[in-house]
Amino acid sequence: MQRPQVNITVVTHNRLELTRRTIDSVLRNTREHYALCVVDNASTDGTRAFLRELKAQGKIQHLIMFEKNMGVACACNTGWAAADADHFLKLDNDIEVLHIGWLKNLLQFFTPGSSIGAVAYKVIPDDAIPTLHIGPTAIFETEFCGGACLLTSREMRLALGNFCEDYGVYGEEDSDFGIRVGLSGRKNIFVDGAGHVLHNCDSDYDMQMQPVKSRIARKRNIEQFQSNVHAYDTGLRSLHVGRRFLPVQKGELHACTLSQSYKREALAWNKYRKVVSYATRDIISEHLSQAM
Repeated sequence: MQRPQVNITVVTHNRLELTRRTIDSVLRNTREHYALCVVDNASTDGTRAFLRELKAQGKIQHLIMFEKNMGVACACNTGWAAADADHFLKLDNDIEVLHIGWLKNLLQFFTPGSSIGAVAYKVIPDDAIPTLHIGPTAIFETEFCGGACLLTSREMRLALGNFCEDYGVYGEEDSDFGIRVGLSGRKNIFVDGAGHVLHNCDSDYDMQMQPVKSRIARKRNIEQFQSNVHAYDTGLRSLHVGRRFLPVQKGELHACTLSQSYKREALAWNKYRKVVSYATRDIISEHLSQAM
């Protein structure tokens, strides 16, 4: 059986209407050979019934439903593991793709011998100055890419493994991945998303999720991120990151168990976490002031 060109993994948690728009736009506008993998983080708003219907129709190739919200990193890793492919794309369920060239526009950067490790659409505009242009597309070299619509290669997956699952439900897993891309000698680049993808908003959902995006949770994740960067940079922790949680099927749903090997390995680098967080307290405070 031919390996798909792209594994497109969409992680869902409620936001039924936005999820519908995301998946419909992928089905309508993707011409490349792909496998659509959807991982649901315990939705309660009818999303699961919608996903089951799409799976029955053959529009979703792999559907995994967790019995509780395991977070973005764990869910994306599970979706990426469901179908081997030449490339792997993480697509948030608030992103709508706008035309049939959206994926080709990202794939063009992974030519043989390319120095690119990850490429993503820039969905939140800012004052950044493009590094270069390819045709009409603005390219921004960056330290790490946002994970809303992020593409990497099979080669990078083999080298770096997974998104780090240290960060809870929502955290710095995309930044963490990008840091490892850079340390591996590859580049992270943003492509201007205007005209290619649309970032949709759901203010009611955002309000509901405030408790898991609190200042305390944000501080904890930034401290973990700084600790991880130190561990990667000094060789204390491998750039190849394994799974913290291992999915176990229980009927229609999946539970997750803690990986004992990951737990043992974590003892080695987490003992430096308090030291790193103290040494980088000014950086952490700056991150928090920008985020809140």
